[in-house]
Amino acid sequence: MAELTDSPPPGGPPEALEQLPEEELEARDGELSRLETAVRRQLAPLQAELGTLTAARGRIATERRRRERLTQMRQRQEVRAEVREGAVPSLVDAVSSPHPPAFGEPSFSELEFLLETGGVVRLGYPGSKTQTLQMTDGSSTTQVSDLAEARRLYRLGWEFGVPARPGVRVHTPGTRLERLLAAERCFLRAKER
Repeated sequence: MAELTDSPPPGGPPEALEQLPEEELEARDGELSRLETAVRRQLAPLQAELGTLTAARGRIATERRRRERLTQMRQRQEVRAEVREGAVPSLVDAVSSPHPPAFGEPSFSELEFLLETGGVVRLGYPGSKTQTLQMTDGSSTTQVSDLAEARRLYRLGWEFGVPARPGVRVHTPGTRLERLLAAERCFLRAKER
């Protein structure tokens, strides 16, 4: 393959393009065009092979996504079944019961919060480092971060939310999507170890 650039003349600087006559520019352009075509011909088999490899990796990525979705669907179905059977208590049941749940009264970071559809949510605002639950006595509010404190306040008459907005603030992990949810529609269980 020919050199893409001319080597400088011995003992002097390379020629500047603006000093070349039109015929020389045209000749150099023709030579570069010929070299470019030759390189493209050499690359064509590699580009075809690269396209084949990229397509194969795309099929593998699609299969992985399909399997992930199936796993998520199964997990959500299991959660929905647990909710229907009463195996997973709602937040209001866990807080209002005279006895703590089987998993105790841990901090919210040790619990998994679920929707009745099977989706996983976190308590509090998106971007919060810790999960908290807002509770109110009608005139003041507080944020609690464990089940024991939520149960204690609930026994004292406190409710979920703030005076103007009752409910449990939840958000979908990894997103900015948040909403207020009735405590009866938020379920909890201990995180799997």
